[in-house]
Amino acid sequence: MTQEYSTKWWAAFSCLAFIEGILLVMLFSGRGSVLIIAALIFIALLMFFIPRADDVIALTFDRDKIDNKINSLNKKLSTTKSRVDKLFILTMPESMYKTLQKINSGSYGNYDLSAKLERELYFLRDIGYIDDIEEIRDIPYKGNNLSNYVKITSAGKQFIELRKSIEEENSKKKD
Repeated sequence: MTQEYSTKWWAAFSCLAFIEGILLVMLFSGRGSVLIIAALIFIALLMFFIPRADDVIALTFDRDKIDNKINSLNKKLSTTKSRVDKLFILTMPESMYKTLQKINSGSYGNYDLSAKLERELYFLRDIGYIDDIEEIRDIPYKGNNLSNYVKITSAGKQFIELRKSIEEENSKKKD
């Protein structure tokens, strides 16, 4: 990777290389000490990091741009998550949602356990929105309150609340 370095960085690098050379000569001429070794290491590190100083300075001054970009991405992610949540909530068919609401009321009312209603109950049980007190296949085919045989779970109640809020939000947008 090629990178253009300014003249001031090359001048600083050259000065440090010269000082490093003098310290190396002192070390090898027998005037070595811990301070000379420490100075050599320090200058070597400076020589390594000087070419990257522009990058560090640019990163420091462009921090606002980076923060703005992160905030923009967070907003887009939040919007996408909200849309996916709404899509998930609204994918349940209206008839199945009405069944779940009636069960939640505690007084479902008269029912005929048709094949469609039975499929809905199995599905709602399988995804964890209702619990069956008895097995679904043991529920009488006709009765006056289906809620006596199935109970809504906390997940089912949360689903109803979320769907209600999304439907209210959607109806406000239409008005």
